Formats: sequence, C-alpha cells, structure tokens
Amino acid sequence: MENLPTQLQSFYKSFISFEFPLYLILLPLALILIAGIKVSKRREWQNEPLSLDASTPLKGFAAVSIIIHHLSQELADKAGPLEVFQSLGVLFVGFFFFFSGYGLYTSLKTKENYLKGFIRHRLTAVLVPFYTCNTVFVISKCIEGRRFKPAELPAVLSGWSMINSHMWYIVEIVILYLLFYLFYRFIKNRTAATIAMCISVVLMMAGSLMLCHGEDYSCSYWFMGEWWYNATFLFVIGIIFSRHEEGLRRFARRAYPALLAVFTVLFVLLYLQTSYALAVWSYWSEIPGVDPAYFDKLRCLAFQLPWITSSVCLTLLIMMKVRFGNRVLRFLGTVSLELYLIHNLFLQGFTGSIARIPSAGMYIILTILCAVGLAAILHGLDRYLIGLIRGNRPSSLPLKAGRSIHSIDVMRIVMSFLVVAIHCPFPGKAGEVFITYGKTAVPFFLVVCGYLLYRDDGKEMMSRLVKQTKRILILFLASNAFYCACFALYARITEGNFNSFRACFTPKAVTDFLLYNLSPFSEHLWFLGSLLYALLIMLLLNKLKIMKLAVFAGPALIAAYVILSHLGIGEGYQLRNAVLVGLAYTMTGMFIRRFEKHILSLRFLAPVLWILFAVCLAGAVFELNGYEQGIAVPFVSCEILTIVIVLLCLKYPDFGAGTYAEKLGRRCSLHIYIMHIAVLYLLLIMIPANTGLITRYCAVTVFAATAAISSLYLKLISVIITRNRGQ
Repeated sequence: MENLPTQLQSFYKSFISFEFPLYLILLPLALILIAGIKVSKRREWQNEPLSLDASTPLKGFAAVSIIIHHLSQELADKAGPLEVFQSLGVLFVGFFFFFSGYGLYTSLKTKENYLKGFIRHRLTAVLVPFYTCNTVFVISKCIEGRRFKPAELPAVLSGWSMINSHMWYIVEIVILYLLFYLFYRFIKNRTAATIAMCISVVLMMAGSLMLCHGEDYSCSYWFMGEWWYNATFLFVIGIIFSRHEEGLRRFARRAYPALLAVFTVLFVLLYLQTSYALAVWSYWSEIPGVDPAYFDKLRCLAFQLPWITSSVCLTLLIMMKVRFGNRVLRFLGTVSLELYLIHNLFLQGFTGSIARIPSAGMYIILTILCAVGLAAILHGLDRYLIGLIRGNRPSSLPLKAGRSIHSIDVMRIVMSFLVVAIHCPFPGKAGEVFITYGKTAVPFFLVVCGYLLYRDDGKEMMSRLVKQTKRILILFLASNAFYCACFALYARITEGNFNSFRACFTPKAVTDFLLYNLSPFSEHLWFLGSLLYALLIMLLLNKLKIMKLAVFAGPALIAAYVILSHLGIGEGYQLRNAVLVGLAYTMTGMFIRRFEKHILSLRFLAPVLWILFAVCLAGAVFELNGYEQGIAVPFVSCEILTIVIVLLCLKYPDFGAGTYAEKLGRRCSLHIYIMHIAVLYLLLIMIPANTGLITRYCAVTVFAATAAISSLYLKLISVIITRNRGQ
C-alpha cells in the first residue's frame, strides 16, 4: 500500500513514455480513409462527386493530416517516417482553399438571392469558431501566467495580434469571402467579376511575398510568411472549376485514364522539383534589411503552386470514381474547422505547459485525441452561437410544471466548473478571478432549488419539500460516508498511517460537523448540510402556513450574511454553512418564483439585467483587489450577480436548448459537485505534482475527468434500469 503512489505515478510515466514505431500511426490514418469507400464500376461515375456530403469526409482527413504536418514540424528529426508530412501540409491547405472557392461559386449558381444574406451567413460560419477558439487561447495564456497589457488585450481578443499562429487561415479566408461578395454583388458580368477576383488574389499573394518574414524572421504581422500565399490561388481555381464544372467533367470522363496518368506523373515530378527548390533556394533565404530574396521565393512558388494544383486535380479525378465516407471521417469533417484552429493548444501544451510527453508516438496520439475532443465541444458551442446570430432561435414554449428551463441547465454545468475551479484553483491572478466568479456557484444552485420547489398551493409544496428533504438527507449521509472512506484511504496511501484521518474525530471537528455542517472528511459537503437545514426549516414554516410571508426574509438574510462576514463576527464557515446561506438563497429562489410574472413583465428588464451583469462582473474584480481579506469574504457584486444570472435564465429560458451542455448540466451537475474532490484525490496519487495538468490546469483536468465518470456512471445506471424493466 505504501508503494501505491509510486507505482501509479510510474504507470503514468510509462504511459507517456511508451515508444513505438511511428509508421504505425499511418495504419489507422489509412484505415480511416479507406473504410467505407465506394468505388464505381467501369464506365460508371459517382453522382455529385464534389457535393458537400462527398467533400466533408475528406475535409476531416485533411484536418487530421494538417495536425500531423504541424506535429512533424515540432518533432523535427524525431518525426521519422512522418517527416514527409512536413512538406505535404500545404496540399491539405490547398484542398481547403479550393473547396471554399468552389462551394461559394456553386452556391451562387444554384441558390436564388444567395448574396443577399451572404455576410451574416458565411462570415459567422468562420468568425464564430475563430473567436471561440481565440478566447480559449487567451484564457489558457492567462492561466499560464501571461499578463496582457491594457493596450495589448484588445488586439489579442480581436485577433489582430494572433497568439495562435494557425489562425492565419481564417483571416485570409474572411478577406477572400469579402472580396467574393463585393465583386459578384456589384459586378453583374460574372466573367469580369472572376477576373477581378483573380487579380485581387494575385495582388494579395504579391504583397504577402514582399513582406517576407519580418525584420527578425518573427512573422509578427498578418501576411508575413509563405503560408499566407503559397496555396491561396487555389481559391480562384475552385471558382473557375465551378464555373466550367460540367464541361470539365465531360472532358475528364472521356480522357479519364490519360488524365489520371498525367496528373499522377505531374504530382510526383513537381513534388521532387518542389523539394529541390525548397532545399536550394528556400522561402527563407532572405537577409532582413539587406536582401529580401524575392527571386528565390518566386522560384519556390513557381514549382510549389503547380504541385498543389496537380494534387487537387488528382484528388478530383479520384473522387469521380471513389466516394470516401464513414462515421469517423464525417465526424472529423464536421468539426474540421475547430480541429484546425484548436490543435495548437495541445501541440504546444504537451511540450510542457500542460504536460511534457517524452514519447513522440504518444505525443502525436494524445495531441490528436485531445484536439478532437475539444473541437467537438467547441463545435457544439459554435453551432449554437451561429444559430442565434442567424436568427435560428428555438421556439419559445410556455413553461409548464415539470418542464426544464434550458438556460438554468446550461448554467448548472458552468457553475459546476466554477466550483471545481475554487477547490482546484488556477495559479496566480487568473485563479483568484475564477474563485471570485465562483462565489456565485453554490448560491446559484440554492436559488434554483428554491425556485423549483416553490408552489402557491401549500399541500403541493409540502409534498415537494418532503421529497427533496429525503433526497438531500440520503445524499448528505451517503456522501459523508463515501468521503470518510476516501479520506481514510488517501491518508493511508500518502502518509502510510491514519493520523490525519483520526483528526477528523476530535471534539471540535465533531461539533463543527454537527452544528455547522463542516464535514471533517471533505469541506465541500457543507452545501448538502446547509441545504438540509434550509429544507427542514421551510418544512416547519410551510406547516405553520407562513411560507409565503417568510420568503421576504430571503434577501434580508443574504444582506445579513454579507454584513456579518465583513464585520468579522464568528468564523466564516459558521456563518456560511449553517442557516444564513442555505436558507437565505433558497428562500430568495422561492421569492423569485412567487413574483416571477411581475418581475419578468417589468419594462426594460432585459437591458437593466445586462447592465447589472456587466457592472457586477467588473465590480467583483474591483472588490477582489480592494479587500484586505482578499477572497475570504463574500463580495457584494457576486451576491447581486447570482440573482441577475438567475433572472437572465428566466428571461431567456430557451437559451442552450438541445445542446450537450444542457444535458450535462441537467444530469451531471450535482454528481460533479459531490465527486470532484474524490477525483482530485485520485489524480494527485496518479500524476506527479509538478505536471502542468496539476499545477496549471488542475481545474480543467478534474472537471473533465469527473464529468466523464459521472456520464459513464449515469449511462450504466440507465442501462441497468432499462434491462431490469425489460425482464
């Protein structure tokens, strides 16, 4: 038992250090590509070979291949057989540019008034993922300790200064979209518009080429670096191909064998010549301030651009006879944009800031898997936000008894994360800010509990109070028993004895537990005890038939809690864990439910709430910096913010409807709250304490692990119940 932590940490180290031949990574990559392919018979062709359904799976494959391209660059000499991807990455970028141009012009041909809503529909499709991913990168940099200057932060948040260099593609594609809109909207002759588009793209490429790589090779600004121009012209080629698609496809069918052979040979020859040009002349042969080496760059581009074009043409020929597609490829294609934008977080993070992965193979696998997982989450968020911007809001349904309020369920999972961020804080100032906003989490749960419990009919409310009291009592007893065992086991494993566990049974510890719900096994369980106190008191008040009047005391009790805490009367946990917080916020929730119709019908409620929301967010930070006690006392801004958030949820009840966040919040938020400390114990035993997963990203690690465990547990329970019912 005493050697268990060492053994578990040895397992972790062995896992991240596990070495295997890198060519094995090519096998699943090839399998993903060929699984489910459909090959046309002789003299038969694929229907709509370039449709969205046909191209989406290949976009997924291209996105993963671009990740491997960046990984091979990061690994350099350690890339082994994957080193070939260092030069192949530009082909997959060219593929994206081609299908972007092709898709735009095809929609222009086939959809009536396509350009009428172009700006809102097309730009949101790329800008929303750009800004959600950019926000993730900004937050991660803050967590890692980077301090942004006031003048620097707007540039970083807007994307003008890119902290993730891979996001250059979105900047360029947005510019291309805008040019497409302007030319085809205001130039009636489409041939002239296409010529204008071609000239503009060439000028963009020329300007980028002339900017070189900056004065110190840092590529500090937009359009510095060959990746900004070496594949861009494929966008125009996609437009031209779409304009003449029918004729080109007829010609390709007649001369298919010859074209296939010609483009295969061209691809190989141009690859060899491009490799030679990059090695002999190079895009990087410039000497800043002395010789820009424009001619070397032109010579490289003169071979590389035809090579990219031949690659796309060869792919198009193959797609005429072969349709790629399976569940994995379609899923990857759906999240391809987020996957492209977010993978740099793990590409860089697994070299130290998140964890240091010494094995090249495990570095590649973990980067891809984590990037795919986060991309899937962000894609769900992006899709919902895009729907809101485009006006595709879910229909407003009347709130009936028992119907979930979607926005509250979404906020439940957000608040669950903030609770984890309190107990597993991020380092530095970022951690203090998360803890500050985390002060709204438990009050939010209590207000929601009171809101959902309240009924005008005293008998109905009594029934609900009794049912909820029994449920919380069971959870309270079971959770404390569970953490008693967990704490005893953790003490035995980490210390080799039960000394710290025995301290849980001192007279003071027992008194604090019985009177103030300060669990000696895990402090976070105070929430269940405080809620239990509140429910018992409300049972009595409802029995006395004064519950409707008693709800007016809720806000007053909150004010009393804040004032007494700042006056330093009593220990903090004595004020928080017993009656003041649990009863105050639960009764406030009932107060809101009782007068909900009057509150929500107030004129200008929405703008007032949003103004209060912004003021409270800013005010909480000022309070963080203003109190001598720091985060040890309740913040007035956060107490108000809790009520504002609840009212916003009620004002916009359909926010988040149908999202995974809503489902996770409804099913798992309480389980995450109860279980996350146990998961923290487990991770502290398994992962070395100096790993970024613990030192910087502990909250994210614990939350993700707990959410996954909770989801699997509930899924297992659901399966068992279903089977028992079937029998």
